[in-house]
Amino acid sequence: MSRGKRRKAETESGEVGVADTGPDSRAARAESRDARALRRSWAQLIKRVYEVDPLVCPSCGSEMKVIAFITEHDAIDSILRHLERRQAEEAEARAPPN
Repeated sequence: MSRGKRRKAETESGEVGVADTGPDSRAARAESRDARALRRSWAQLIKRVYEVDPLVCPSCGSEMKVIAFITEHDAIDSILRHLERRQAEEAEARAPPN
């Protein structure tokens, strides 16, 4: 049963706020395990495609973990502009090739 239908049934029967203890709660736990597996698998896919482990720090080699996803367009643009500016400054600071 989908979450919306379950919530509607609970509302109609007056069982709002009752803890899930039936087979639906087992399904929800299994669903969350599947979601965790999917989150882990994106890193494996990136590793296969780009031959780089996205969860290993390029500086020190220690394991990293995802703490947030940035979805706001303005924040992403600001970060990318900063990185481009920093990359340009580093390119200017290098000695010319021989």
